[in-house]
Amino acid sequence: MESELRKKFMMVTLALMTLVLLVVYFAMIFYNRYWYEQDTLQFLDWIAYSGVLQSEKEEQNVDIPMSSADSEFSVIAIVTQNGKPVSESFVGTKNGNSIPPSVIEEILVGDEEEYKVGTYLYVLRPLSDNKILIVMTDVDYKITSPMRLLPKLLLILAGVVAVTAITFLLSRFVTKPAMKAMLREKQFVSDASHELKTPLGAISINAQALAGSWDKMFSGQNNAKSKDVPLIQSKQNYERHIQNIIIESQRMNRLVERLLLLSKMEEEKVRIQTDISLSSCVEEMALTYESVAYEKGIRYDYDIAQDIVINGNEDEIKQLIAILIDNAIKHTQENGSVRMKLQRQKGKPFLCVENTGDGISAEDLPHIFERFYKTDVSRKGSSFGLGLAIAKAIAQRHNAIISAESEPDKITKFEVEF
Repeated sequence: MESELRKKFMMVTLALMTLVLLVVYFAMIFYNRYWYEQDTLQFLDWIAYSGVLQSEKEEQNVDIPMSSADSEFSVIAIVTQNGKPVSESFVGTKNGNSIPPSVIEEILVGDEEEYKVGTYLYVLRPLSDNKILIVMTDVDYKITSPMRLLPKLLLILAGVVAVTAITFLLSRFVTKPAMKAMLREKQFVSDASHELKTPLGAISINAQALAGSWDKMFSGQNNAKSKDVPLIQSKQNYERHIQNIIIESQRMNRLVERLLLLSKMEEEKVRIQTDISLSSCVEEMALTYESVAYEKGIRYDYDIAQDIVINGNEDEIKQLIAILIDNAIKHTQENGSVRMKLQRQKGKPFLCVENTGDGISAEDLPHIFERFYKTDVSRKGSSFGLGLAIAKAIAQRHNAIISAESEPDKITKFEVEF
């Protein structure tokens, strides 16, 4: 799956980069062509009006020093009278190719003093005695010469090769988050199916047993009164199966509600954000769970700094605190201890909930905030493995950082930095 994803990523990236390179390449061609033609027209205009040509004389060649890059540049000066060529001169080289008569006719028919006909750029200058000087050059070889296009094509090819190599190296880093998301989604479906399968199976078994008890109970009513004891037993079984169905239905309902809550928190932003007293929230939830800790025989302490205020959703913050306290009490054995502390560290509100107990192994610690993840200890209980995932979602919605650290068989600590 990963290799297929990387291949698709490379194909899409290469296609887009090749398209971009081609667009840039042709844009540069038209851009260079436009300015080359403008520069050439200025040069032709200078030749026509600078006096370097003695147009009225006989055909002659004029040498003008030019750069090595333009050593093949050839300008032709033609004097016409009444639409017919009178003389012809070559500027820039000793020889050149004559202009086709059809091109000259088209130039003379046109109204523009300087323009382009085919691949020829020209400038017109009126002379005495109804004569017209045409200074022109062929720019086609300058732009479309294979020797000039080849280096550009090689540069494009080298760019595509470089992009291919870079894309191959980066594809692993780019597709890694997508692969993690796909695996996490696959694991989520597997875990959710497993969690839903247990109550559904229990409901199915109890419903089948209930149907059998129902038949026995009513068949007993049609028999003699000596069968009252079996009827009582059938009624007890009937009520027991009904109770099991209710319990498992409620458990499945709680699971669905938690899944919807987690999904909502991961997708939506905090709807109500006001200044709330974090100190009051922690104190309220600490008092709520004090009796639970007392019944379990756990030492329960808390140290709450006053007047700590944050911006957020009060109900969600209380839920976050409740999850951490409930989780600590649940995993603390009798005669153990749970301790909470709210204070400011470096100007930031800092909440810590720690408890003694079995702790969390180094292998489980990086995964405890994942949905449906359960340690070996928590698998023995009825937990869905969603509490800490919800706590992390609430923390992220409030721009807080939640973390955990643990020493197995000693202490486990959860910290939230707002």
